[in-house]
Amino acid sequence: MAKIMLFIDGTWLYANNRRLSESYGDASYRVDFGKLPSVLAEEVSQYLGKADIDVVRTYLFASYAINYNPLDEDAVLRRKDFFDMLKEEYHYEVEVFPINYIGRRLRKTDRDPGDTFEPKEKCVDIALATNMLYYAAIPQAYDIAIAVVGDRDFMPMLQSVRRLGKRVAIASIKNSCAPEFADPHDDARVKDYDIIWLDDLLQKLELKWERHQLKCESPVHKGNPLVWTTFHPRKNQKFYCDICRQEISRQRYAGYQDYAPPPAEPGQENLPPMPSAPAVRIPGVIKKLFNDRGFGFISTEIGDYYFHLTDLVPGLDFSECMENLTVDFEVKRPPANGKAGAAQKVGRHNPELGMAYQPSEYPPDPYADEDQPMDAPGESYDAAPVEAGDEGEPAQPDPAPPAAPKDEDFFDDEEDGQLKYIK
Repeated sequence: MAKIMLFIDGTWLYANNRRLSESYGDASYRVDFGKLPSVLAEEVSQYLGKADIDVVRTYLFASYAINYNPLDEDAVLRRKDFFDMLKEEYHYEVEVFPINYIGRRLRKTDRDPGDTFEPKEKCVDIALATNMLYYAAIPQAYDIAIAVVGDRDFMPMLQSVRRLGKRVAIASIKNSCAPEFADPHDDARVKDYDIIWLDDLLQKLELKWERHQLKCESPVHKGNPLVWTTFHPRKNQKFYCDICRQEISRQRYAGYQDYAPPPAEPGQENLPPMPSAPAVRIPGVIKKLFNDRGFGFISTEIGDYYFHLTDLVPGLDFSECMENLTVDFEVKRPPANGKAGAAQKVGRHNPELGMAYQPSEYPPDPYADEDQPMDAPGESYDAAPVEAGDEGEPAQPDPAPPAAPKDEDFFDDEEDGQLKYIK
């Protein structure tokens, strides 16, 4: 039985989803990544006379945004959820690398028209090439490599894999593929089979959008919690409806504007990329909660950190949070310029991390001025949806923050999209 490994250039595949949707004739078309390995393996099996094959590993290499405008928080979290889904549900091996947006919006169309900034992706191509070569050099790791790529830069790697005695199949997209890969004569000697066009497999690869009812678990939800959706939450993942997601996105944006330090200012293109370091959890004590807005502050020995209910990990519900509760979290942004930092992945305290400072050891609470009550994020505008039968008009933003990004799914990277494919 032939062993197969897949190596997917995720950023290239996302960036070319528009071409696939145009070929299919439906702008909502998306590739089902759960089907992708088996469909491509079946194509290779046809070349081998329907021989039995075993897909032993599927690798995907891609990027994620760091130091971005807080308005894009929801889109970034969805991309990370997508990567988690690939690992947890489809057993992909996922390697992702950061792109520093230097405080800008993710989509080019959301930035200033005169802004010439282009996000630079690093390491993705090298990671794919080194992994494919590494396993080619290990005896019996795989017999056939399926490379889901389109960039000419991979040509030396494909040639080297074949020199090591492995067979190579290339899966690509028409009009987004290096001519050397598509050449039927294979003058470059990069493949052992005819190229597999994803354009010809659209029906087999289509992600089916099946509507079903789920209960919205957002504490800011209004009305009947049962809503129709095409979303399928992962195990232990809470489901929030689209309206609540938009409201939460506005709340987070307002919270970052009021309390968290801003990301780096635009115009600092010469700064080195932010390093990717292992996440470290630190303990802290919840010192202030705004239950009606779903956010609060955590005190630590190095400063305060803002967190939103969507920053909680499974096992800790916002309704269980209370002042003086000790929690652990990861630092998303450190405190700066007199403003609180930002926390993420807030969970119950692990005693092995040590005890956090108690609230009494902190400076006076800057949020507890009863004579001048502090507005919670978002209170300058009414973001709640109008209930059926409500004759009143919703209050208008004064001033309104920019609209939150519309991110209907995990795969919304167009040519000018979230993680633009730059070479």
